[in-house]
Amino acid sequence: MASPLSRSIRNSLLSQVAKDRQLITRGHQAIQQQYNIAHKQFMNDFEEHSVTRELRAGSSGSNITGTLTQGNLFGFIGFEEGYDPIKNIEKLLNNIEIIIKRRQMGKSGFIWTYIITAPSSRDLYSATPMPWAKGSSWLQELEGRGIPNLGQYMHKKINSSRSGAGFQNTNKPEGGRVRISYIKSLLSKFETNLNSIDASRVSKSYF
Repeated sequence: MASPLSRSIRNSLLSQVAKDRQLITRGHQAIQQQYNIAHKQFMNDFEEHSVTRELRAGSSGSNITGTLTQGNLFGFIGFEEGYDPIKNIEKLLNNIEIIIKRRQMGKSGFIWTYIITAPSSRDLYSATPMPWAKGSSWLQELEGRGIPNLGQYMHKKINSSRSGAGFQNTNKPEGGRVRISYIKSLLSKFETNLNSIDASRVSKSYF
C-alpha cells in the first residue's frame, strides 16, 4: 500500500500533468485525427452502399441491391425524374462532429469522454419523405417493415409515371415488401470504429 507521502506526491504530479496545456492539445489533436479517419471511412461506406448508388443512378439505373425482379428502387419508390433522394441524408451525415466533453486522469494517462453529434432517427426520417405518402419516410419503411406493394409495381418507361420508370398496377395483388439494411448498419459500424479510438469513451446518446 502506498504511504501517505507517496500518495501525496503522486496526486501532485497528476494534478500538474492534468493542467499541462501542451499535453491537452496533443490529446485533442490525436482524438480528432482518429475521428477524421473513422468519419472518412463512414462516408466512403455510405457512398459505396448499394442503396446510395442505386438511388443516385435515377430511373435509368440498374437494381444493384437485388431487391426487385425488374426496374430499380428509384422507380419503385416513385421519385420524380431528376430528384436526388440521397442529397439530404448526405448533408446530415457530412455534418457529424465530435465534441470532447471532459478529461480525467487514469492509471495510464488521460481518459477522454466525448459525444458524436450524429443525426437522430427523427432527423433522418424527416429528410427522407415518401413521395406518395405525406408524413411517411421511405428510409424508415425501407429499413423497418419494408416498402409495400411490391406485387403492384411494374417497370415501364411512361411519361405519366413520377419517375418515368414505374407505375402501380391496381389489378395485381399487393404482394411483398422491399426491405434492406442501410443507414442503421452504417451508423453501427461507425460507432464500433469510434469505440476503438485510444484512451477514450464514446457517449452513445446519439446512437
